[in-house]
Amino acid sequence: MKAFDLAAIVKTEILPAVGKKIGAKNIHAIPHVDKVKVSVGVGKLARKGGSSNSMDETILAKVAKNLATITNQKARTHLSKKAISNFKLREGMPIGLSVTLRGTRALDFISKLVNIALPRVRDFRGIPLKSFDGNGNYSLGLKDFTVFPEVRPEDAEFVHGLEITVCTTARSDSDAKALLTALGFPFQKDTSKSDAAEDAAKKALADAQKAAAEAAKAAGLFKEEKPKIEPAPAAPAPAAEKAKK
Repeated sequence: MKAFDLAAIVKTEILPAVGKKIGAKNIHAIPHVDKVKVSVGVGKLARKGGSSNSMDETILAKVAKNLATITNQKARTHLSKKAISNFKLREGMPIGLSVTLRGTRALDFISKLVNIALPRVRDFRGIPLKSFDGNGNYSLGLKDFTVFPEVRPEDAEFVHGLEITVCTTARSDSDAKALLTALGFPFQKDTSKSDAAEDAAKKALADAQKAAAEAAKAAGLFKEEKPKIEPAPAAPAPAAEKAKK
């Protein structure tokens, strides 16, 4: 049985199709995935009882293990660079964990994300188009890490989210969208154009009805009805006059 080589398929099939779609004649001008970064913020999650003086090392270890299980790569711990008293943050405290995937590992993670993890998200209706950063990179947040197939939900002691950032070599968001769409990302439909067309049609209909009413009024086809003014009710008689009667 022939082994499935995703990197070869991306190079020979997906990237040429993307280049044809965006009009890139040079193969080096076709955007590709540079890296995928998976991160978890653990500031509030691992803080003991809301205290700013201690962190739960067991929680940090479990989150790091979850990241390693999902990405098959050891997670890196990020420490705070300065102290912020309002956020109960001291310098040198662990605030997050991250994994950076490149090459074949990045493509394998993307394939697993779009084909297995995202369809398992509850009430999933596509990912938003507004999460591009303007430089060809796309960020996606997941509230539950147990949607990945390596994790057994019954074995998870607690649930935490993930932040996934796909960095591409695209120079614009439109080129990045073409690449990610070819890789299988299920984007939501862009309804902005249809909404604008519907609003324009409603405005045109209202203007036509107003113009027709003014033309009919000018031709004397109907008269404008003035509202009837009802007489004001009579004021009640004073108490003294009622007594005389």
